[in-house]
Amino acid sequence: MSIFGQIKEQITRVADVYIRLIKVNIIGKTASLFSYIIYAMIGMFVFFCFIIFTGLAITECMIAAGLSHMAASLITAGFYFLLLFLLLALRKKITGFFAGSIIRVLTEDDDAEDEDDNE
Repeated sequence: MSIFGQIKEQITRVADVYIRLIKVNIIGKTASLFSYIIYAMIGMFVFFCFIIFTGLAITECMIAAGLSHMAASLITAGFYFLLLFLLLALRKKITGFFAGSIIRVLTEDDDAEDEDDNE
């Protein structure tokens, strides 16, 4: 085998190793992102259940305090609209938080590698 054939073979092996490394990194980042999304969905489900049962409890407490069922339900609906208004008012901060979290999840291994390279 000629010298050019050996160089070509060596370059091919190095390129193959880098391609496999890129594939593994993409798989790792994707798995990390999906696990974060699943964690967020579970958290949202638990929060949704908490809000629903809290609303039912508020309604029952108002009924027990002497309000009619209709008035208690309307006050609870007002409470939900207040929460919706707060959610809309704080949407930029909330979306910024989630975007920052996703970026942090996707780049968290890169930061550790950068620190190792600097030492």
